[in-house]
Amino acid sequence: MIVSLDSKVTPFGGLHVIHKLLRSKKFSQFIDEHLGKRVKTVGYNYSELLLTRIYTALCGGSATEDVNYIRKNTLDNLKHFKAPSADTILRGDFELATPCEFLKTDSGKANKVNVNSKMNDFLISCAKFFDMLPKDNLVYDFDHQFIPTEKYDATYSYKKEKGYFPAVVSISGLPLYVEGRNGNCNVKTAQLNTHKDALEALHHQGIYPRYVRMDAGSYIQEVTDYFHSKQLLFFIRANQSQCLLETSGKCKGWKDTTMGYQDMQTTTLAYQFGNTAHRIVAYRVRNSTGQLNSFTGDAYKYMFIITNDWEMSDKAVIEFYNQRGASEKVFDIQNNDFNWKCMPHSFLEENTVYLIIMAIAHMVYKWLFKSLSKIIKNLNPNARLKQFIFRFVNTVAKITKSGRRQIVALATTNQELLTYANDP
Repeated sequence: MIVSLDSKVTPFGGLHVIHKLLRSKKFSQFIDEHLGKRVKTVGYNYSELLLTRIYTALCGGSATEDVNYIRKNTLDNLKHFKAPSADTILRGDFELATPCEFLKTDSGKANKVNVNSKMNDFLISCAKFFDMLPKDNLVYDFDHQFIPTEKYDATYSYKKEKGYFPAVVSISGLPLYVEGRNGNCNVKTAQLNTHKDALEALHHQGIYPRYVRMDAGSYIQEVTDYFHSKQLLFFIRANQSQCLLETSGKCKGWKDTTMGYQDMQTTTLAYQFGNTAHRIVAYRVRNSTGQLNSFTGDAYKYMFIITNDWEMSDKAVIEFYNQRGASEKVFDIQNNDFNWKCMPHSFLEENTVYLIIMAIAHMVYKWLFKSLSKIIKNLNPNARLKQFIFRFVNTVAKITKSGRRQIVALATTNQELLTYANDP
């Protein structure tokens, strides 16, 4: 027999523990100090707008409207917290948005770009607040992420879909700088300006990367010149060219090596690119067809990495560059766990604010995971958000009051978790 339970019950009991941890961390005060106060007549602070959206994501919500359901059965019962409606949250994005710039290319096309310095500074501040970055040897990973969408101002991309194409700087697997770009914006357009803005924002807060890793979209002379002038060690996939292929094909110093299960040959050569002769690490593997390359005269597939580091071995350079694969996982997590693919607004200005807020949600999750992973049972060290929700957030809780005290009864036998949750 199934009967109704005449009391307050939430399927997201773990959120009460999360809220307590963030309150003890004084994250709400941190948000309001950095983003400022809203007009008193609106009734909600920025901390309440951002935390409501973050809490919704941590409960598995993907659309802003999901707030209205979670608010009713969970958020309204959190201590010392007022949860706004979905409409109020969306209005907050408008307040935090900045106007777009329009960059004209040589072909005469106008590319829409949104640089929100205030929100990016706040994103970097959050990384420092939660102590998410290593102390030294920071790696600056840069890439563009195409997000398919049918928003009003989305434009057609070479990906054969309409969408946005934001530029993202990540360090230690976390986005630290997000620049909104429209779908038709070439990845090389004004890229140097993006790096200057991102590095300035990082340096302003005392964050100094040591290494830079980027794909072939950043194989630009002014970009390599810039990073070299800043004494940063860059590792960039170099585009194949007739000059590179012919030069490397004539090299005699190829060395046999194995990477993973792949046998290959490597060599180093000096190559003038921009204002400086940099190092090209060339590596080649036999192609499967046996067809000869018209420039090298052999049956190899050639790949190249340009760098200004002359000390690493060829193999170390290739292995270090290939770690970009792990950094690109950031986009998978942001799109699928933190809902970059579900942007709520019609225009790039407000959607850039949303992307940055959900990058902060990712940061909050990483901090919570670090705090709770040793207490929550059966939680994989590399768990994605879905597993965290199933193992912890979706702990049923019954909410009662005794005198003036709120009592949250979690449906768990994990005494270590209960002790941790009740620590002052």
